[in-house]
This record gives sequence, structure tokens and C-alpha cells, in this order.
Amino acid sequence: MQRKKYLYYGTRYNSRRRIYMRRFSKMSNFSFIIENKEFFIPKNYLTNTNFTVKSSPKNYELIIDKNEPIKYIINLLEENNKNVLFIDKNVFSLYFSNLNLEGKNIYIFEAIEKNKDIEHALELISYLENICFTKAEKLIVVGGGIVEDIGAFVGATFKRGINWIFFPTTLLSMCDSCIGGKTGLNYKGVKNQVALFSSPYKVVLNTNFIKTLNHNEIRSGLGEISKLCITGGEHFFNLYNSIVINGKVDSFEDYLKLILSALYVKKAVIEEDEFEFNYRKSLNYGHTLGHAIEVMSEYRIPHGQAVAIGTIIANELASLYGYLDKDKCDYIKASLLNIIDKEDLINLNINRTLELIKKDKKVQGNELTLVAIKELGNTIFIKININETLFNNIKSILEKEF
Repeated sequence: MQRKKYLYYGTRYNSRRRIYMRRFSKMSNFSFIIENKEFFIPKNYLTNTNFTVKSSPKNYELIIDKNEPIKYIINLLEENNKNVLFIDKNVFSLYFSNLNLEGKNIYIFEAIEKNKDIEHALELISYLENICFTKAEKLIVVGGGIVEDIGAFVGATFKRGINWIFFPTTLLSMCDSCIGGKTGLNYKGVKNQVALFSSPYKVVLNTNFIKTLNHNEIRSGLGEISKLCITGGEHFFNLYNSIVINGKVDSFEDYLKLILSALYVKKAVIEEDEFEFNYRKSLNYGHTLGHAIEVMSEYRIPHGQAVAIGTIIANELASLYGYLDKDKCDYIKASLLNIIDKEDLINLNINRTLELIKKDKKVQGNELTLVAIKELGNTIFIKININETLFNNIKSILEKEF
């Protein structure tokens, strides 16, 4: 009897301790939910500008660099003459064309969607092979998401893995793709069909690169930031709405707040589910329809804006199926419409919608797992049959909203 009593009190103590720790965690952290699992972000995250991302292959650092944007890159080139700079053509023209880089290994790449394929990845591998690049050197990847996809793919596959350092130069890559290790190449006109995970050696983030971005590129980045802020919950979406006014941001400090907010939400998810077995699928919120819209517009609509449109459609479907309150759906939509150019959707041929949805990686058989929300900070997965009813619902939403 004494033994049972001891166990009873031990169980009660542990239960109370768990309740206490949960309350303490809520006091010191923001929290959000994905499929009934709670995720936490420290409330002082904006003061922790440099951080380490936990990754199975290897942990890696993200560093905020506030110097002139090219200084760090030049130092890496001078550190080892065999280091290679793999750089977006436009970024090179803006920042490096007047420098004397004689004797340095520079590979300039035209970062357009049609070049994000296996052939161009193999061309970079051939270049590295020709200069006898080894695992002792570093591949310095400078550009946006397309350059990152090629560089990361080569980084993972050449010699079964080399050290690559990423310098994101677009708001889109700064706020999202720079961590997480996802890389994908397009195949036969479909996005990211040849894909793998590739953790960088390091990420160096410098918001000074934002100075040379155009308005479309800014709005594209804001599309991804808004998605992650919705996922993160009320605090993050309120911060987003307080900073982004009519699709614009006033200062580089505000950009950094938005970027860190988005990255900390993503960091919490990928450290729990790095290889997308479950919870990381939530980061595809807005992407199923977003990718289809990108392809159907022949990439006239930038990725982040397509994601914002896809987010609106996902929310409308969730509302239609009874998961999301209509008022909350409209509240989020009003914010997202500020970063969408409706004229881009004029004459958009949506007849390929179902065909493209069927190629989405979240499809099993004829069933789509749609990432949606019940409310800000509460993400769910909805199983939907891919059929004419779904197509008609999407068509109706696009006609009504845009």
C-alpha cells in the first residue's frame, strides 16, 4: 500500500510540474499550433539576431551582417584563392563589376526560372570539377532563391557534399528560403520536381541588399513574410500589419524585424520536423495554389505574390468547408490584398489548375492535403478530393476576389 501511495504522489507531483513548466513557457514565449502540437518562440527573439539552426546533417549559423554588403564576400575570396563565387548576374553588375577580381573564381549565373534545372546545375558542377574544387574550399552563393536552389543542389551532390555559404540578396530569400535546407529544380515545366535537402555551412544576412530591390521584389518577399506571420499567430501578424502599410516598409530596422519574425517561426518548425514528415508541411501554406498560379502566369506573377494569392484561396476554401470564421478570413485577406497586383491576374488561364495541383508533393492518389488555418496561429491539414468541385470552388474564389 505504501508503495502505491508513493507512486500516486509522484505522479501527481510530475503532473503539477508539467502544468507549472507549461505556464512558465507561455510566460516567456510566444506560441502557435500546427495540427494540435504547440511550438514556442522566445519573446525576446528580436534581440537574438544571430542564431544557430539545428540540423541533422550539421548545425549552421545565421549571422546578421551590418557592414557594406560585399565586404564579407571579398574576405572569403581572399581567404582561399580556390573559393568560388557563384553569383546572380544582376547582383554582380550592381555590386562587383567595378572591382578588380582578377585571379578569383567567379561564376556568373542568369537567375531566371527557366534556368533552374538539372542542366544548369551540371554546368556548375563541371566548372567546379575543371578547377579541381575540393572539400577544403567554399562555394559562396550570392543571390535570391533561384541561385540558392542551384547552389544548394550542387552543394549537396558534388563529391557527396561541399561547404556552401549563402548570402541572400532578395527579401524573399532572406525571410524564408535561407534556412531549412530545401532545394528544388524544375523539371518539364513543373516547379521543384527534382529536390533534396542541403544544409549550408553558414548563412550571412545583410539587409543592405534590399536597397536595390524593386517594388515587385519587395512585395514578393512580403508575401512569404505574411504567410509565416499568420502561421506564428496574433503577435506576429499584428507586427506585420503595424509595419507594412500599403505594401511598403519604412526602414531597414523594420525589415529586419519582419525577417527575424518570419525566420523564428520557420526555425521553430524545421527544428521539430526538418525533413517534412508532418509539421513542416505547414510551411507550404499558400503554396499549392501559389505554385499553380506562378506556372499558369508563365512566372509573370512573382513567387511571393503568388503565395499571397494562394493563401487567400486556401483561407476561402477553409471558410467554405467550415474551418475558418469568415470574418477572420476577410481580415487576413484585406491585409494580403495590399501586396497583390490584381492586374497580373487579368486573362490568367486557370484551366491547368487541377493538372498542376495533382503534381503537388502534398498529393497522395487523388487527394490533396491542403494547408489551412482555423485562426491566426492555428494551422490544420484538410484532405480534399481533386475533382471538378474543387476546380469550380477555386474558379469562383478567383472571379469573386480578383
